[in-house]
Amino acid sequence: MNNIAPLLSVVIPTRNRFDYVTSAIQSVLRSPSQLLQLVVEDNSDSNQLEQWLRDNVSDQRLVYRYSNIRSSMSENYDRAMSLASGEYVCLIGDDDGVNPEIVEATAWAKENALDALVPTSLVNYVWPDLHMNAKGAMGAAEVSVRPFTGAISYPDGDAEMRKCAKDAGQNFHKLPKAYYGIVSKECLDKVKAKTGTYFPGVSPDMSAALAVASYAKRICHVDYPLFVPGSSAKSNAGLSGMKKHIGWLRDQAHLPATCEQDWSDIVPVFYSVQTIWAEATVNSLRATGRTDILKDFNVPLLYAFCFIFHTRYMRTAKYSFYSALRATQMGFLVGTLQLVYWFIYLWGSRAKSLVVRLTGGLHVTNIFCASGLENIDEAVQAVSAHLLKNGFRFNKTIARV
Repeated sequence: MNNIAPLLSVVIPTRNRFDYVTSAIQSVLRSPSQLLQLVVEDNSDSNQLEQWLRDNVSDQRLVYRYSNIRSSMSENYDRAMSLASGEYVCLIGDDDGVNPEIVEATAWAKENALDALVPTSLVNYVWPDLHMNAKGAMGAAEVSVRPFTGAISYPDGDAEMRKCAKDAGQNFHKLPKAYYGIVSKECLDKVKAKTGTYFPGVSPDMSAALAVASYAKRICHVDYPLFVPGSSAKSNAGLSGMKKHIGWLRDQAHLPATCEQDWSDIVPVFYSVQTIWAEATVNSLRATGRTDILKDFNVPLLYAFCFIFHTRYMRTAKYSFYSALRATQMGFLVGTLQLVYWFIYLWGSRAKSLVVRLTGGLHVTNIFCASGLENIDEAVQAVSAHLLKNGFRFNKTIARV
């Protein structure tokens, strides 16, 4: 164990993804800061990672535990977070990375008495095993960085929660995220004391963000790249990119065994990006007693998404629509009219996007792009080298704004 009390704990839960997590571990530990702690909770079927760490890693900043018990994703994340001892924590996937400047950013957050630091998502890395056929999609083994300004703002937690509810849980807005964000461990401990878990919902990222928002009094949003999210063939992001992130709840091994019977009366009972985020929103708001915000939950928008993007499950969605309106105290007539409105709106947005793509109008100008990167460690090094070469440093960039 490291004798220096960590300022920041980077938390990585993992299960049966040895080929990714070893690179993520190497990348985080490449940082020389002794104020950093890396927590790895391993729920794999074998102890292959444990053996690899014994042979390849000797770093007192690493906290590793192998839990050979079958559990849901949220349970694994919960155990991982319980090992963190930093004043602040951030959660990443086992195919993700962090900009080493994250320690400096956390020190700045502490100096400014912040409960949460929320960076803009600016970097994307695609692992070599992920091939997306969509026009304009990034190629395998590529990393890109979008333009940023270093601008900071101080969002209100309750306002961001209401924005999320009005979007049916489909957007994080500027919520104080633990996943791809930096959050005070004290705030997360308050969530656990209230709900019995750090992640009161089926999606750890959305549920934690909404739960923490009830306790984070001072939140800062910064337009600077502090995380390097990775998309691999086995990740949720990768499955979504390949249109495979959908199915019946009973077929999702990473969800709790009682997930289907505990499912809320607001969200259609099937598995997709839209329904999982919506269910996590409902779970978290109920668990933290924020039913005042749950009244703003946009049921018609959620069901419009389901009717358009998941026609196979339309019967399931139709069956639960009016019970969802009752649960949120929305009138049937108003709810039906709003459903029609959002249905037309989403179809119009899809048509507009298609026209823009076909005419070549949809183009994001990246300030940096590199290919041939075999793992997240190489991607992080490439991004860090670019930032350093061009004079971008966290403390200097935000000071100029």
